[in-house]
Amino acid sequence: MPLVTLTSDYGWNDPDTAVVRGRVYGEMLRSKIAAPIVDISHGIPPRDHMEAGYVLRSAYPHFPKGSIHLVLVDSMDLSMGKPMAMELDGHFFLGLNHGGLSLIRPDLKPSQLVQLDLKNRLELQEVESLLAAAAAHLLNRGALSMLGPSLSDWQHLHPPHPEVKNPETAMVHVQYIDHFGQLVTNASREWLQTWHGNRPFVALARGRRVTRHIQEAHEIQEAGELYTRINRFGYLELGVSQPGANGINTAASLLGMHVHDPIELQRK
Repeated sequence: MPLVTLTSDYGWNDPDTAVVRGRVYGEMLRSKIAAPIVDISHGIPPRDHMEAGYVLRSAYPHFPKGSIHLVLVDSMDLSMGKPMAMELDGHFFLGLNHGGLSLIRPDLKPSQLVQLDLKNRLELQEVESLLAAAAAHLLNRGALSMLGPSLSDWQHLHPPHPEVKNPETAMVHVQYIDHFGQLVTNASREWLQTWHGNRPFVALARGRRVTRHIQEAHEIQEAGELYTRINRFGYLELGVSQPGANGINTAASLLGMHVHDPIELQRK
């Protein structure tokens, strides 16, 4: 059964997330349909499209096909961009046309793109209301094409990509720092395989040389030891064994690293 998910930079304490939920449920009631609403995350840092893209890219495949994902990042008002909807990999994504949606699956081309233009609902003037009405339409098996004109030219964002510097060296970047302070890079398993095959490599981050590459976190017993591995979502992660609470003694804090910071990879 398709459902509705919410991803935003609204935070978990403010009432804005409840407003979105209320409007989606209101549109369901109006359309005489029902579906679960699932929060993917409301902890996206303000206007951080790269983090939102990583979180959604990792999460959406685990939901039923046909699910509708509302993306409210840098989307508090319509001056940020016009509302749009796209069908991608059997899912629907609704948000603003400011480039954020382009980061969910840069490797895939959407099968449909429309600019939301709900001419029969002129009373809807806010982003959340427009997206909620569009979500209810899709839940009710309505065609995406009925939500507005086809969109051929949509905004794209271009974050850093892994870069091969020479045959022995590559540069990757931190794209996400998880709840445990581990550094998730933008180097996918497939990209790494293309670059180094099965040859071992080391990671250089803030002057620290990380030589240990593991398959599972339990392989390291000593607390505080740095390592690299491919995380459950298929990206190279630089982490620390048994990180501390509240951001203390994590890979991010020990190395003093932030999102977008570079990490050099060297073949052994």
